[in-house]
Amino acid sequence: MEYNIIIAPDLEGLASEVASFLPQGWRLKGSILEHGEGYAQQLVRNTKDKFRVQQQQQQNRKPTKQRRTRWIE
Repeated sequence: MEYNIIIAPDLEGLASEVASFLPQGWRLKGSILEHGEGYAQQLVRNTKDKFRVQQQQQQNRKPTKQRRTRWIE
């Protein structure tokens, strides 16, 4: 189990930082905490979630289609 704490000076900054971690398999744990320097949110991720996200990303990658080009003289 992995834990991560995101700290930001305002709620908008916190939301954008947390949003960048969600596609990587992280989940929210608890509520938003307010402290002297701003706001904080704790995230949790199981190791199996990490590997599942990596497998899904590999499956979603489609081979790029090679385009033919012809030179005009």
